Amino acid sequence: MTNQKLMEELTAEQLLEARNWIKDCCPWGDLDEEEVDTLTDDEVTTGIVRHFEGGISEFKKTVPTEEQ
Repeated sequence: MTNQKLMEELTAEQLLEARNWIKDCCPWGDLDEEEVDTLTDDEVTTGIVRHFEGGISEFKKTVPTEEQ
């Protein structure tokens, strides 16, 4: 799976939620909150794939949609 394919899987809202998850859970212990804001979208997405149990599909289930 390419990085481009991964990028297509998260919306802007989901990427924002992913950044918030990283700040709250900080699976990258060496990053502070300001550094999380400087991660690229690819880095955030790759981090979700690696560190969120179930990857992108499970992470998406945790993000509220506009219909909810």
